[in-house]
Amino acid sequence: MPSEGIRDPLGACRVISALYEELTELGYGIAQGSDLNVLNEIKLEARGERVGAFHDPDVTSLPPERFFWLSLADQSKKVVALQALRLDIVDTSLSDWAQNYTIGLYMRRQELLVPAHTSPPKGSIAERLKGRLAYHGELWVDKSVKNRRISEAFGRLGMLLGLVKWQPDAIWGLVAQSMATHGHVTRIGYSYLERGFFRWQMQSDGIDPIEWIAIAERPALEALVDEMLTTEQPGKRAK
Repeated sequence: MPSEGIRDPLGACRVISALYEELTELGYGIAQGSDLNVLNEIKLEARGERVGAFHDPDVTSLPPERFFWLSLADQSKKVVALQALRLDIVDTSLSDWAQNYTIGLYMRRQELLVPAHTSPPKGSIAERLKGRLAYHGELWVDKSVKNRRISEAFGRLGMLLGLVKWQPDAIWGLVAQSMATHGHVTRIGYSYLERGFFRWQMQSDGIDPIEWIAIAERPALEALVDEMLTTEQPGKRAK
């Protein structure tokens, strides 16, 4: 368990409420759940593909207290954005744990992942990360959503809900090069990007041969709350 709670829980709640109101005022419906099967059904309908291994109900089981998903639907009830977060307790380090765990999940799906390197680059931040680590995956916003602010607000909503729900030591995610180099992950609140966290010589469809890692440690998430309280003035947003 974390040694201390969130520094400004009221501020975090104000920011989360403001993000929720902003998205709903723009005409979007927000749904939340904690069932892996429902997440898979939503993604199959919205994108025509099943969830990644970290959230696949066929190979993993997560109790509601360790998992949630969020979806965003437009006025026609079409899902146009999706994300999911899960909490893992890592006793060694993210560097030691992540690759073996990921390969194991894909093996259960009868899919092959062969690493090109047995560990992340030397000096990776993942070598010191451990404890309560929340994985942020399935993050997708449909191309029909033209307003960049919507994807930013939706991504932040998920991350800050994870902060309040679990008070994790860090939130992390795997990022394709196209997303890593276009600034989206930094805009939603990730403070650290590292190229080549995973490097595969053989990989399943939909996985980049070189995957980046995005990380937001808890102090960075609390700083994001402070910044949003100062610059966005929850409750007094411009219409």
